[in-house]
Amino acid sequence: MLIGPGGQAAPVQTSPPSTSQDTQETSQDTSNGSRTVRITGIYDSKLQPYSDVVFSRPGVLSLKHTGGGSTAFPISVPGGVDWDLTQKLNAQGFTVKSKLLIAHPPARSQVPYYTAYPNNLFGDTNQNKTLAVAAIALSIVLLEVVLLAGPAFAVSARRRRRDFGLLGAAGADGRRLCRIVLADGVVLGAAGGVIGAVVGVAAATVTLPWFGHLTRQSMGGFRLEPLELLAAALVGVGTGVTAAVAPAITTARQDVLSALTGRRGQSRTPWKLPLIGLVGVVLGTALILVGAWHHGNAILVASGVGAAELGLVACTPVLVAWSGRLARALPLTGRLALRDSARNRGRTAPAVAAIMAAVAGATTVAMVINSDDAQQRHYYQSQLHMGQAVAALSNSGRGATPALADHLLKQISAVLPTSDAAVMQGVGYGDQETPATPQVIRTPQNRCPQNLSINAQDRDKRCDKGFQGGLIQFQTGASNVVAGGPELVRVLLGHEDKVAEDTLKAGGAVVFDKFDMATTGAHPTVQIGVNAPCEPQQQQQQSCPDKGTTTTLPAALVDSPRWDVSVVVSPTALNKLGAKFAPITLLFATTRMPTSQEEKQADNLVGAAGIEQSFYVERGYQSQTWVGVLALAFVAGAVMLGAAAVATGLAITDAQADLETLAAVGARPRVRRLLAGSQAAVTAGLGAVLGAAFGLLPGIGLVEAKAQQIAQDPFNSLSVQKTQFAPPWLYLGALVVALPLLAAAGSAAFTRSRIEMRRRRG
Repeated sequence: MLIGPGGQAAPVQTSPPSTSQDTQETSQDTSNGSRTVRITGIYDSKLQPYSDVVFSRPGVLSLKHTGGGSTAFPISVPGGVDWDLTQKLNAQGFTVKSKLLIAHPPARSQVPYYTAYPNNLFGDTNQNKTLAVAAIALSIVLLEVVLLAGPAFAVSARRRRRDFGLLGAAGADGRRLCRIVLADGVVLGAAGGVIGAVVGVAAATVTLPWFGHLTRQSMGGFRLEPLELLAAALVGVGTGVTAAVAPAITTARQDVLSALTGRRGQSRTPWKLPLIGLVGVVLGTALILVGAWHHGNAILVASGVGAAELGLVACTPVLVAWSGRLARALPLTGRLALRDSARNRGRTAPAVAAIMAAVAGATTVAMVINSDDAQQRHYYQSQLHMGQAVAALSNSGRGATPALADHLLKQISAVLPTSDAAVMQGVGYGDQETPATPQVIRTPQNRCPQNLSINAQDRDKRCDKGFQGGLIQFQTGASNVVAGGPELVRVLLGHEDKVAEDTLKAGGAVVFDKFDMATTGAHPTVQIGVNAPCEPQQQQQQSCPDKGTTTTLPAALVDSPRWDVSVVVSPTALNKLGAKFAPITLLFATTRMPTSQEEKQADNLVGAAGIEQSFYVERGYQSQTWVGVLALAFVAGAVMLGAAAVATGLAITDAQADLETLAAVGARPRVRRLLAGSQAAVTAGLGAVLGAAFGLLPGIGLVEAKAQQIAQDPFNSLSVQKTQFAPPWLYLGALVVALPLLAAAGSAAFTRSRIEMRRRRG
């Protein structure tokens, strides 16, 4: 267990990664006051593999003990640290992290946090929402598996139709036939569950070390939980039985004479199931709309998606039957395929529903991703102009030496197509004390009113809009008042401004926002105040000086408000007030867009100077959503091709008599291939169209729900952004057109052209 004094969490730090070893070391004082310390042990850390951290007793590495930071005390108590002991330690100002409490947390009624916030304002509400949404998503995935497995059982039942007819002729009733098909589901589901559990265990064994290396964490021991493995196998059994229910019912209701003679029975669409499905679609749509536009509740939206999708699955047989009316507009093979699908919707509907569910889910996620990408693109806000580059000079924002800044400025300027370069100087952050920091002092009429919401601040031009999107390419230190020469003004503006540059050379200031001006007219000025530095002892006693010194500088206004830089002064303008500027950022203007090779060379120079932050070239908004959308298309495509292949195989088997008739009247062998391709195109096309049309609605609902949740927080700067709805048209085109054509081509390629003539029965 770890405890830290002062109510602060005690961070655990580790040494650089290496082989664990122990040696005896000594510490010696040298004549110049330095100290040599030997390492007595090295710990292999995966949490911080690149950090140089050393454990030591107080006074070993430093002769002067500072009061900053926090201290951790590992302690061991027989039986572990329980809740009573934790409360006593909290009363003494210690923060406790106990292994016993993590494994067995106390009741919430005993925790002051939950009693102080009964509505769990900052608690695990989001976690509960995530679990609820994940449960609904898992249910949809299981439904997808059932729909994909259903046609496979239908294939098996169709091929054994004559056998079932013989059983019926021998006296077997519908219940017995139903149990036979369900037994297939139990056996195959159990086999799939066991095989899946074994494959999962083997995959976990192989990937566990890699996952530990990826997350930089030491993984625990490899353990097998029999109950969890049994639950996974039972899920397989349940999936198999559920998938076999529809074929079992169909087999139990088939006519014995039709089964023996091989004739197709007259199929009728029951009216109850589509009606229930229509109610589910309406109810789900209502939940999506209410959850999105009125409450921003992701659970309601996800529940609506599940209800609407189940309802649409129930309506699929009717939709497949109605699609047969479009057959007259198609050529021969397409007409045969569409009418055959409509006539045998018992095997076509599950495949279409599976494709629809996969495409709808992928379309929903793609809609959210694409809309979020459009939102970020619309509100992208860069600190730099196109083609400009920046290099940070400090990993901690404390600035660098002028020698390092000048050396690195020359090196990078030689690598890039540089037209202008500048050193931006800022007031760095102190190690423990608060440095003297300059700030612009506005006149009362130019100040932003207090206690305004984010929306009100966005409408008031006097209020700083702050960072609203994009990338933060560089820091200005502890203040947005920076120092530099005329070249810095040129780079920040992207063009020359002679008046601003002359004012800066004369010891004045360049102001970027008109509301920062103290006076205007013939001799404009800006007022800058510098607070007095605050020592650590003053911070602990809360006795830092409230007032500092002020000065008024001649100013030149370039009305181009920025959220990062408000005023540029000369490096020595505020020395008398105690503000110390240091080089903190290098800015480069280029004649053209730097190449990736040039950017890499500059980044190598920055890394060689010991700076961890990467060198950056402004290339505008760079979208990375294509990876996620491509992955969604791959998943939807795999489901579509698999379901189309299963449905096509069953359709070709059922269409054997029609193919024989076509061959008898002189049809070419390739008709069999064309019919298979048409059958796959019909199945995949129907599922893709229905899924794409349905998937847009929950996508819009999720985007709006996210916007409503953000809008409910008056202090969230993103609440002023308008929601962007961007349907992924290219992605939808690929799903609706390209993938069905690919399924048709694959089915035609893997189908034999030769038609085997069989002797007709009956």
